[in-house]
Amino acid sequence: MLERLLKRKEELESKAEELQEKRDEYNSKASNYSSKRNELNEKAREHVSKAQECKEERDSINKKVKEKKKERDELKDKISSLYDDINEIKDEMDYSVNQPEKIKNKIEELEFEQQTNVLSSDREKEIIDKISELREKYRESKSQIEQNKELSEKMEEVDELKEEASKMHEEVLNHADKAQEMHEKMIEHFDKADEVRNEADEAHKNFIEAQEKANSFHSEFINAKRDAEDFEKVISGLKKNKVKKKAQKRERKSRKQEEEVKERAEEVYESFKKGESLDTEDLMLLQRAGFV
Repeated sequence: MLERLLKRKEELESKAEELQEKRDEYNSKASNYSSKRNELNEKAREHVSKAQECKEERDSINKKVKEKKKERDELKDKISSLYDDINEIKDEMDYSVNQPEKIKNKIEELEFEQQTNVLSSDREKEIIDKISELREKYRESKSQIEQNKELSEKMEEVDELKEEASKMHEEVLNHADKAQEMHEKMIEHFDKADEVRNEADEAHKNFIEAQEKANSFHSEFINAKRDAEDFEKVISGLKKNKVKKKAQKRERKSRKQEEEVKERAEEVYESFKKGESLDTEDLMLLQRAGFV
C-alpha cells in the first residue's frame, strides 16, 4: 500500500510541476500582452494628442482666414464705393472723345473678330485701321481722365486697394491651404489612433485569455500540490506507524527475552540452592538476571 501511495504522490508532484510550468508560461505571455497593450495605448494617446494639436492649429488658422476674408470684403466694399464715385465723376465729365471703357470694349470686339473670323483683305485692313484709330482715341480719353485730379486720385486709390485686396486674397488662400493640411493631418492621426487602439484591444483580448489560462493552471497546480501534500501526510503517518510498530515489536521481543532469561536464571538458582554445581555460563546467566 505504501508503495502505491508513494507512486501516486510522485505522479501528483510531477503533474504539479507541469502545471506550474504552464502557469508560469501563460503568466509570461499575459505579461507580454499587457506590456504590448500598454505601449499601443500610449501610442494611441500620442496620436490623439497630435490630432488635437492639428485641430487647434487648424481652428486657429481658420479663425485667421475668417478675419482675412472680412478684411478683404471690407476692401472690396471700399473699392466698390470708389468705383461709384469714379463713375459719377466720369458721367459728369465732358469728354472730347468717348469714355475709355467704351473705346476699350470696341477695340476688344474688333480684335475678337480679327482673331476668330476668316476676313477679306479689305475687311482685315479696315479693322486694323479702326483699331489703330481707337487706340489713339483711348490714349486721348485716358489723358483727359488723368488731368482730372479728383478722378486720378480715386483711381490711384482703387489701384492701391486692389493690390492690397489681391495680397489679402493670396493670404486667405495660403491660410486655407494650411488649414486643409492641418485638417488632413488631424484625420490621419485620428485614423492612426483608431488603428493602434484596435491593435491594443486585440492585445488586451490575448492578455485576458492568457491570464485566464494561467489562473486555471494555477488552480489545478494548487489542487495537485495539496493532494500531493495530503498523500505525504498519509505516507509520513504510515512510516511513523511502521517505525512505532517495529519499536514495539523489538520491545516485546526484548521483554520476552528478559522473561526467558529470568525464568532460566530462577531454574539455575534453584538448582544451585539444591547443591548443584554452576558453570561459567550459569554464572553469567545469574548475573544477567540480577541474582548475583
